[in-house]
Amino acid sequence: MSTAQTPPPPPGLAEREVSEREVSDREVCGREIPVSEIPVRIGLVGAGLIARQHLAAMRLVPGLVAVGIASRTREKAEALAAEFGIGQVCASPAELVAQARPDALMVLVSPQAMAALTMECLGFGLPLFLEKPVGLSVAEAEQAAQAAEHKAVPNMVGFNRRHYSIFRKGLARVLERGRLLSVIVEGSERMAVARATGRFTDEVLRAWIFANATHTIDLLRHFGGEPEEVCAFASSLHEPWGDQFAAALRFPGGALGSFTGNWHSPGGWAVVLKGEGITAEFRPLETCRLSFADGATETLEPDPDDAAVKPGFSGQLAAFAALVRTGVLAPPSQDLAGALLTMRLAGRLIAPVRPLA
Repeated sequence: MSTAQTPPPPPGLAEREVSEREVSDREVCGREIPVSEIPVRIGLVGAGLIARQHLAAMRLVPGLVAVGIASRTREKAEALAAEFGIGQVCASPAELVAQARPDALMVLVSPQAMAALTMECLGFGLPLFLEKPVGLSVAEAEQAAQAAEHKAVPNMVGFNRRHYSIFRKGLARVLERGRLLSVIVEGSERMAVARATGRFTDEVLRAWIFANATHTIDLLRHFGGEPEEVCAFASSLHEPWGDQFAAALRFPGGALGSFTGNWHSPGGWAVVLKGEGITAEFRPLETCRLSFADGATETLEPDPDDAAVKPGFSGQLAAFAALVRTGVLAPPSQDLAGALLTMRLAGRLIAPVRPLA
């Protein structure tokens, strides 16, 4: 067994040498404010729909302040900056860092651009929030994870469903009655709809298992932990990397898991948790219906923030703010190393793929 010591986390804002601006931010009426309230200046890379959704959620997280946007489409960035009262619009991440002086960056660009911009932004040494996917292959995810570790850059990847309040509540009710026995995930994708939108390149559509399906694949790890055994089958109706998936998994402690995905059949995303005398069904994912051994049922409600903005967004932004302030990323969040494990699991689901006869 290795005796290597885990390196300490990078310093957060609370431990860094503060500038005159940071001193003024941390003092209110002559008193030093708590670490949890230290203002965090955020620079956004990207000005699309996902950036707007994050900015809306940012209003619910105390202390987060967007100070600049970098985008190749300046007109779109200027419109977003005007809508949310953001002072700086820049042409590149380097210009954003130099002019807006953010404490952290959020990289919110298209799937095909994520890998290159992740590597570029890791070079600034600032804490990073990265939308998923962090790449369109396991190799790209490995490169990013290794670079972040080498440069000691605090980072977080945006698997927002890990922060669903409804998941937290449903899982807690299952565990109140004993052990988690089974995790069942349905990850059907609407490939015809994805193609019809015209939003995605052929490169992204080909790598859809990594570009989008990792949202549901990650839930296997979120609820069950790191699988100890995986037995997977994949077939292809139209997609070269598969579009029909079935997998059985065994998790630590003996809990079992299953994953199915049928990308050219009607359906959606769902999770079912089986416990001792209780079932929690999330169908769709933003809802939870509990069923009990005596036949009783109960419906759970999400937290108000998950109803006000895109679910999970305010929770993950609060976690990112805490990472910037303290240098520590708390569960259920995951960084590039964790995202790499999800990408590798997705890779196991597509190998080997057989064409349908």
